[in-house]
Amino acid sequence: MAEAILDKLARSVDMYMPLLALCVYLWLWKKIKRQQLLLLIYLISNVLFGAVTDVMGFFHINNLALYHFDTLYEQWLVSFYLATKIIDGKIPLLYYFINIGYTIFWIINIIGWEPLNIFNSNSAVVSNLILLLICMYYMLDLSKKDEILYFQKLPSFWIVSAFLIYSALTILIFAVYKYYIIQNLIDEGNKIWNLMYITIPIKFIMISVGLLCYKKTISIAKPLLL
Repeated sequence: MAEAILDKLARSVDMYMPLLALCVYLWLWKKIKRQQLLLLIYLISNVLFGAVTDVMGFFHINNLALYHFDTLYEQWLVSFYLATKIIDGKIPLLYYFINIGYTIFWIINIIGWEPLNIFNSNSAVVSNLILLLICMYYMLDLSKKDEILYFQKLPSFWIVSAFLIYSALTILIFAVYKYYIIQNLIDEGNKIWNLMYITIPIKFIMISVGLLCYKKTISIAKPLLL
């Protein structure tokens, strides 16, 4: 009985973990306000997506088509969010070039390799690879700024790190999962997939930590004049 309850909780982690981060956001609304509006949209959409797919899964309805469209949606939204953390001002044409190219690949993947009734491991891996590279660029850019001196107090550092770690882990999980499925090693594939029940909480816990950084105002110690 207890094992069955834990299994159901683990399978709903994609709903209640973003809900936890959303609650933190709303709790700190007066301090965050519109500074993380894109993140607010991301959290709300994740809660809704998790709830809908969990209900469909409970009634044994194929929900894999939703994962295809959710991957495309997150690619555009998260990459835009990350770009705003790197570049102040107008989003460069490179952003649109990359995402339009990704969208074309996403369509080709559905038509040629992974239809809507199959998990979209190809497009998910490519999307996470793009997001991983953007996150790494953010970290490189941050290392050149004065903010690196108090990086642990920066909300964006924790939030971008959440996407970086999540992207890196899911690339490995999805790639190995697909390999096992192709080799008809279903049990081994399911065991690898279960790692997502750890990866998802890591992402949203780190996002929550980033939001909690808004509780305190960042202060930089000034050098003493001798």
